[in-house]
Amino acid sequence: MKFRVYAVVGATLSGIGFLHANLSTAQDNAPIDLSGVWSANSFDTLENPGWDIVGLFSCRCALETYDYLNSLLNDRANDNMNAVEIIEALEEHTREIIANRLTDRGRADWDAFDLADDPAIQCEPFPSFRTSLHSDPIVFETYADHILIKGEDLTVDRTVYIDGRGHPENLEPSPAGHSIGWYEDGAFVVETVGVIPSLVDDQLTLLSSDQAHSVERYWLSNDGRQLQTQFTIHDPVMLKAPLTIHRPRVLTPDVELDRAPCEAIAGQF
Repeated sequence: MKFRVYAVVGATLSGIGFLHANLSTAQDNAPIDLSGVWSANSFDTLENPGWDIVGLFSCRCALETYDYLNSLLNDRANDNMNAVEIIEALEEHTREIIANRLTDRGRADWDAFDLADDPAIQCEPFPSFRTSLHSDPIVFETYADHILIKGEDLTVDRTVYIDGRGHPENLEPSPAGHSIGWYEDGAFVVETVGVIPSLVDDQLTLLSSDQAHSVERYWLSNDGRQLQTQFTIHDPVMLKAPLTIHRPRVLTPDVELDRAPCEAIAGQF
């Protein structure tokens, strides 16, 4: 089983210089170069020079949780908190955000879900939403009319059309759905519709309905070493309002995607 291990466990905040992500401020619609392999924080990427302190503590967390993280990091009264305590606080904060955002139907499904029923255990590929939030490395491959986003394990290869087309009418729902993309204010924006009802994320135990769609934004830090990623799900059945999950990644040119067969990884999620 793969475990994403934080090497900062046991550390305290005392003496740490608090940094903020160096985000791009470009305000144009020109294409951005997303080539390369991008990895989330894990035991084998924590020494990467692209990280700042926020990135080291990043998680599959609600956008609002990053405001909470910054408040923790900037309050000297929290210097005695170790990394485990901070990570647990962030996870709890995101769960509270989700709980307050759920409709009655969403909360009922959230409470009833059992990880033993995770379709991945039966080697079912991740639908598009879960692929977007998955923690393992991703790579962007750019072609004339589309960008292919590939990940590891059971993630689905995602084709994002960038030739100006819209979504087709009478779209038959599928695990991947239909994605179109464009460049906006220095970011690559992806809109996905037509995804079958599914588990959005095993860690968050969030589920989607047949009315859900997503909007993702990807943008680079000024030095090009960090990729900010935001996934926003709109689902009037499950959510009272859209939910945005934020997570940075860093460029890891020495990493290759591990495309192991399902039999080697089933049951690890």
